Amino acid sequence: MPLFCRYYAQKYPEVDDVVMVTVRSIAEMGAYVHLLEYNNIEGMILLSELSRRRIRSMNKLIRVGKTEPVVVIRVDKEKGYIDLSKRRVSKEDVERCTEKFAKAKAVSSIIRHVGELLGYTQEEQVEQLYQQTAWHFEEKYKKQACAYDVFKQAVVDHSILDECKLDEETRSVMVTQIQRKLQSQGVKIRADIEVSCFEYEGIDAVKSALKSGIEESTVDIPIRINLIAPPLYVMTTSTTEKQDGLKALERAIEKVTSEITGFGGTLMVKMAPKIVTDIEEADLARQLEKAEEENREVAGDDDDEEEEVGMGDLDVESDGEAKNDEAKDEEVEDKKEEE
Repeated sequence: MPLFCRYYAQKYPEVDDVVMVTVRSIAEMGAYVHLLEYNNIEGMILLSELSRRRIRSMNKLIRVGKTEPVVVIRVDKEKGYIDLSKRRVSKEDVERCTEKFAKAKAVSSIIRHVGELLGYTQEEQVEQLYQQTAWHFEEKYKKQACAYDVFKQAVVDHSILDECKLDEETRSVMVTQIQRKLQSQGVKIRADIEVSCFEYEGIDAVKSALKSGIEESTVDIPIRINLIAPPLYVMTTSTTEKQDGLKALERAIEKVTSEITGFGGTLMVKMAPKIVTDIEEADLARQLEKAEEENREVAGDDDDEEEEVGMGDLDVESDGEAKNDEAKDEEVEDKKEEE
């Protein structure tokens, strides 16, 4: 049976804390949720705290099973009541909470797995390991989830864990798990753009513009551009440095914008560069597979189809071939007229 423990030293969140919750059920008064960082203790989002606007459909605002950040507005530690608000959460709150939760969850995964390998049978044992490691650093640096950054340093400098006062076996297992979980973890970044040009150059202008974006690639940050469905393209990269990856895609978008506007075309950012989750990545893979099948149906079995070098998986050959076919037809018509 899996052993669980809250992510932070304090048993309850404080008022104004932004926490991650999963919706358990919806009632007349509001939604009952589980606070994921606090060992799934129960809280409630009152109906009046769901939205700033008039509520027309509850299902559009909140769903059972959905995970999202909310802010704590009241805590009764004696009775265990926690009131929460969704409408008071800002965009910045969402970003900070999501990042903190991801770090705390990674630390929790490491500690629980260490406990499993050491044969822990009680949650008190996991809590003790937390007190010696994650909560120790939380107290030291006065910051929740800071253990993630400490563990990242421990990948190359094991001596950082000396102050945790772990026995030799526990320390050895802890170091091994930290290295396996945190060593060179890459993030995947994505942006969605619409690129079009209705001038004479048409598809050639789009190809040229997209190539200029790909030229922003480096060895550490390779950029790929894939066609979803004209004029929608997805730009992706994978890197261990989140900020560098985001900036690289931003530069690539600027380059494509500059190039396509020079041809009289346009670029519209449908989704700014962001880190994608495994679920979003799987969804993208399905979209690309579907697009590839549709392109094959359009292209048929033409053996003369050429590959566009340096365009990643971008498939824009169908339009090019159609253009060539039109040119051939015009040439035949001209010859007939001359005869």
